[in-house]
Amino acid sequence: MTAEPGQELFQKLRHRDAVVRRQAARAIGASRLKEGVRELSQVLEQDSSAPVRRAAAEALGKIGDPAARGPLERTLRAESDATVREAAVAALSRLGLGTGDYPGSLPVSGE
Repeated sequence: MTAEPGQELFQKLRHRDAVVRRQAARAIGASRLKEGVRELSQVLEQDSSAPVRRAAAEALGKIGDPAARGPLERTLRAESDATVREAAVAALSRLGLGTGDYPGSLPVSGE
């Protein structure tokens, strides 16, 4: 019996080591595994590590599934880390939603 595509990567998203979780998120995004949208969305909203959440946002953008819109939008409202918010804006942009749709979501330098 063969495992579902990406199943091992999805399991690594729950690994205790943040580096392993970040690498798994990046690999899922690079593989554009639509099956990973739910898992990546959970990581984006719940992981304790900002680099892991950023990697999840980037991966969701690469996958390009509209189902990621809600978690990405919630991240813009709730996330305290600027790099994660930037990744969420970029991911939404890849989904066809420009950053102009989210005024104030990114700090503007010089103001």
